[in-house]
Amino acid sequence: KDIKYVVEESMFKGLKEVLEFMLRDETQKLKYFLEDVEEEDKELYKKVVDALRLFKDNYEVEDTAINKKIREFLVKRNILFLNPIEGTLKPQSYLVWKAIKRLL
Repeated sequence: KDIKYVVEESMFKGLKEVLEFMLRDETQKLKYFLEDVEEEDKELYKKVVDALRLFKDNYEVEDTAINKKIREFLVKRNILFLNPIEGTLKPQSYLVWKAIKRLL
């Protein structure tokens, strides 16, 4: 889906402009997601932010590095991807990872 969007938009705009737009969009989505979590439950928000900070320097972390409740919450919200065979967590895409790094 993202590749198709980039190809189509690149016909009318520069590649850098298209990619920057996509990153801004993903960053805003993550920001609003975190804002919603904070409004609902400040303690959950703190735990979610702490979990996401693990990805500031690493693309992939051990699944047990994040509390099970938080891990499942972020996987269900399509922020993180769980590989149960390898026991690892990583952002759903490089775009999400870049948004995490930019926002936090």
